[in-house]
Amino acid sequence: MNRTVLFRRAVLAVWIFSVASTIYLSLLPGLELPFQFWSADKVYHMLCYAWLGALPLYAFARGDTARAVAYCMIPMGGLIEWGQSFVPGRTSSMMDAVANAVGVFIGIWIAETLMARCRGCQGLREEEGPPSA
Repeated sequence: MNRTVLFRRAVLAVWIFSVASTIYLSLLPGLELPFQFWSADKVYHMLCYAWLGALPLYAFARGDTARAVAYCMIPMGGLIEWGQSFVPGRTSSMMDAVANAVGVFIGIWIAETLMARCRGCQGLREEEGPPSA
């Protein structure tokens, strides 16, 4: 098995764990955030969903499949927000759902930018050829 397949499987495992952890932690009653400042929860939402949106681009071989899976994090975030309305000590917020969606788009953008840069670096290395003596 080549390194690319192993890398994709490892990233897929991390992504699945991250999705499960996000669902679990989001539905715990009265979860306390480590840092409190104005709109801190929105920052946490965006960072979490940027992570969940970026990982599928590395985990799936086909770009269309990867983006489709990443975009599925948007309705998941909305459903979690709705589910929080039934959890004691938690409240449902449309702005949290928006922060989730924005995070997914940011994660996809960052992953695609990094992947394009890495492909560009490989192309430069191939064009340079072996060093001359």
